[in-house]
Amino acid sequence: MIFATVGTHEDPFDRLVHELDRLVESRELTEPVHIQRGYSAPPRACTHDAMMPFVAVQAKMREARVVVSHGGPATIMQALALGKVPVVVPRRSAFGEHVDDHQVRFASRIADRVLVVLDIADLGPTLRDHAARVAGMGQGAGGPERARAFAARLDALCAALVAR
Repeated sequence: MIFATVGTHEDPFDRLVHELDRLVESRELTEPVHIQRGYSAPPRACTHDAMMPFVAVQAKMREARVVVSHGGPATIMQALALGKVPVVVPRRSAFGEHVDDHQVRFASRIADRVLVVLDIADLGPTLRDHAARVAGMGQGAGGPERARAFAARLDALCAALVAR
């Protein structure tokens, strides 16, 4: 299953929702896709929720083979904390998806840790080849090992704070 989240920003992210829907309808993707769509138009071929509680988002992220995220730092870090290497599709101001291109700048800064899709036409190939692309990241600055290490450090930090 692929889980995509566009966050809760009030501008729609129809570009991402429509492309995921197109990939499922055309059978370019053969697995189920669930989208937290926010203020975007509902898809036809994908299951979806406008908004989801935090625990439901976490459950979907854990269950997913691939997490697709907008470029919001909190969402990306949440996926990394769960040991996932997300596909990040930043919202773009040119498409009326956000007030500026800060998500593009942020995604570009962390491109060694996540898979960034700037051209929506690259989404399908990135999703289909996710495992190979992640494996190609190696064990350096990014990849699944770094995501798992980040998750372990975050868990330890939270445990220490709770123990206080």
